Amino acid sequence: MSTELNYLEGRKLCVVFCKLEEEDKFGKCTNMEEPKFQVKTMHGRANVIKNEYLECISPDGGNFKIPPSAYDKIFPSDGTDILKDAEYFVMVKVSGMDL
Repeated sequence: MSTELNYLEGRKLCVVFCKLEEEDKFGKCTNMEEPKFQVKTMHGRANVIKNEYLECISPDGGNFKIPPSAYDKIFPSDGTDILKDAEYFVMVKVSGMDL
């Protein structure tokens, strides 16, 4: 894997989970005219494992391993309220998971 992740170690990280509300069993949107999204966030610190894997560890001890397919969706915070005091955020598309 060629993605450099070490710069994130210990940084404040927000994981933004995005889910289409109207998905079929294959993860496709059933209403393409006005797709609606559910959004949930997880705030914590980035933990980089061997510069290959990234996880977010929340203050309450919970953790979420970021899928490598989302590594290209990691961005510096733009100050949006939902990100709170995060330094970086990552967008993760989910399906089959309650938000």
